[in-house]
Amino acid sequence: MLLNDSMSNLDKAMKIAGFSGMVISITVALYLIFSASAPQAKIAVFLFSLGSAVALSYLSFAIKPKSRK
Repeated sequence: MLLNDSMSNLDKAMKIAGFSGMVISITVALYLIFSASAPQAKIAVFLFSLGSAVALSYLSFAIKPKSRK
């Protein structure tokens, strides 16, 4: 869904780079927010942040633009 055969190699690489950057930035932001409230559960907070970031990034990249006719 994120990558298809009609995309050029450069477009695929740029989409993967954008997805990775979005995952990293959302993970860091959520980790910083939630680690202050749960200082004992650093691993759990990180895993939750990473899972949430992957889900949000996938949803934002999976949206297909409407075709204008």
